[in-house]
Amino acid sequence: MTAKPEAIIISSAGRRLYLIDWFREAFDALGVEGRVIVAENDPTSSSASYGDVSRSLPKYDDPDYGPELMRLVVEFDPRIFVSANDYELMHVHVNSGLANSLRDRGVLVPGVSAAWQAGCADKLQMAKMLASIEVPTPATVSGADDQGIDELSAQTDEFVVKHRFGSGSSGLRVVSADHVRQAVTEASLSAPSAGGHSGTRDDVAVQPKLPGTEYGVDIIGSLTDSGMLSGVLARRKVRMRAGETDKAVTVDPAPFTRIAERIAEVSDLTGLIDVDVFVDDFGGASVIDINPRFGGGYPFVHLAGADVPLYYLAQVLGVDIGESWNRYELDVVSAKYESIRVTG
Repeated sequence: MTAKPEAIIISSAGRRLYLIDWFREAFDALGVEGRVIVAENDPTSSSASYGDVSRSLPKYDDPDYGPELMRLVVEFDPRIFVSANDYELMHVHVNSGLANSLRDRGVLVPGVSAAWQAGCADKLQMAKMLASIEVPTPATVSGADDQGIDELSAQTDEFVVKHRFGSGSSGLRVVSADHVRQAVTEASLSAPSAGGHSGTRDDVAVQPKLPGTEYGVDIIGSLTDSGMLSGVLARRKVRMRAGETDKAVTVDPAPFTRIAERIAEVSDLTGLIDVDVFVDDFGGASVIDINPRFGGGYPFVHLAGADVPLYYLAQVLGVDIGESWNRYELDVVSAKYESIRVTG
């Protein structure tokens, strides 16, 4: 009887076809017959027909999502489930208990604890959680907190206003202190909320604009020993587009190691999370956002030599690949570009 190929599921990959390619290449590098199962709720998305096997899943908030996902697991017996969608991850890790159901079947679900997943989805709560573990982060208040906004106004002239429960820098604006309340009101009109109601000022987060330079940092935890840091990858952001890094240069990750170790430990991290960090002129680092998934900045370190997909597969297959997967060349500048394919 022919052995069943190894498999992983990548859900909601969207435009990130490179992630599918890199997992394919990782199977090849390990000499393992493997398949990348791509699951999408939009059959005409860029990635929907790009997998070795493609399957349609209901949207994460559909009652049939969980049962259909588990049928996919029974059919292919995957080693890993990866999603690139913040809201889907919130559903899997927090709202439905699906992460535990998948793990009970032997499927690795990288990420953070349910408490930290919920915190990463709420920018106000995330700031409180980071402050509680002594990781520097900007003071953050709700858009409905007039007193808090007044107190911040006494300390800064520029503010960042963004959706509290948003994804991909949604609602992001940089405004002066004179216009912060108007910006909050405008952001609330399109703000997603935790309870599904229409957005309010409380669904907007307000922070002082930090001085310095923005970096993207990938923190990678062991897949077999939660909370144990395995690697740190970093790049300096040169240009942003639509809330995602568009051009970046790879840098030494050492300055971010202490923060990475602390976050990995307290969040019970397994696998990769994407962290946005501002560094001031004196070298002080402040975390401004955490995305518990492969982020749009990972490609910049991958092209310079890092290989997290290879690390994922090696860990779940029990193959020793040493430390080469988290080494990369410094000062490599990369930029994204557009491509297009027929999807329907």
